[in-house]
Amino acid sequence: MLETGKISALQMGMMMYPVLVSTAMLVGPSIMAQHAQNDLWLTPLWASLIGFFSVWIAIHLNKRFPGMSVIEHAREITGKVPAAVLGFLYLYFLLQVNGIIVREYADFIALFLQETPLGVISSALIFVCSLAVKGGIEVLGRTAQVFFPVFILPLLLMIGLVFPALDPGNLFPILDNGVLPSMKGAVTPLGWFTEVFLISYLLPFLSNRRQGTRSAFFVVAGAMLTMTIANLVTLFLMGDALGNILFPIMDTAKYVNVADFFENMESAVMAIWVIGAFVKVSMFYYATVLGTAQWLNLTTYQPLILPSGVLTVIFSFWGIPSFSMLGDVTTFAIPALLTLFFCFIPAGLLVWAIMRGKRSKTEEAESG
Repeated sequence: MLETGKISALQMGMMMYPVLVSTAMLVGPSIMAQHAQNDLWLTPLWASLIGFFSVWIAIHLNKRFPGMSVIEHAREITGKVPAAVLGFLYLYFLLQVNGIIVREYADFIALFLQETPLGVISSALIFVCSLAVKGGIEVLGRTAQVFFPVFILPLLLMIGLVFPALDPGNLFPILDNGVLPSMKGAVTPLGWFTEVFLISYLLPFLSNRRQGTRSAFFVVAGAMLTMTIANLVTLFLMGDALGNILFPIMDTAKYVNVADFFENMESAVMAIWVIGAFVKVSMFYYATVLGTAQWLNLTTYQPLILPSGVLTVIFSFWGIPSFSMLGDVTTFAIPALLTLFFCFIPAGLLVWAIMRGKRSKTEEAESG
């Protein structure tokens, strides 16, 4: 068996929460404000609907084909040849997306380490993530569990410290142009919420699968609430200028000033992003090597860790010559691909399986 470890539903939730939230916290308010203006607090609500749908798809695929990831689902549903093609596309997609995430991380950290080459920053992250992936699903789960409070507490502290500076008047007028702008602002976050479909790689290794469903839905709800709060805080601070600020959460940290002593919490923002990026990259990394091993019918994914890491670093630079190009890719192309591969294609597989009455042999034996 490729993976013998087990994780709890709570650990799965702590692994998936940073996956959904980390990128959205960094650039989300700015992207959403460009379309929704002061109604951006509504955009996470619309975007989360596809997240709940992706969870529903993953859960029902797992019920029909227990113990399998989407790579193996496709083989059972479509046959060997179509599944081989679809599996290759999925693996290429995972590498591409993980490369983009690594590049986002490197460009942000470069604001603090301006003399350090992007390649060094990217390689350092991949090296640390490779150690976690090498340890297996249990190491990933425990690492996420340890880092979860460190990811949450600085954010809560920062919001509490800037609270006196918030101006709720920036929220008005509410829905001045109707509900459509807030829905347009949800286009990019749609892709972020579909990333919850990565649970399809984790569900086979849950110690209690019944609790996994509740945990996954809580993750989407928690991410929606977090994004809404982040949008409101940045809107109350920056008003109409929010859409023109690249990293609103970074500017929010600059507002912290307690008695001219406790101030400049930019390092806390960096800590949140480093932890979030580590968990997110590790999850995509693990899905890539596990999926590749399943696609090639290998007995272990360990030999794939190093080459996958090297390819991820290469993909983080391939076709992205500048930071402005990265912005276009992450705002338009990647969310569209995420929605396609983490929602529409799995939904198609589930519909096809239902229409053809496809189930795994284990499921057929249990239901029969």
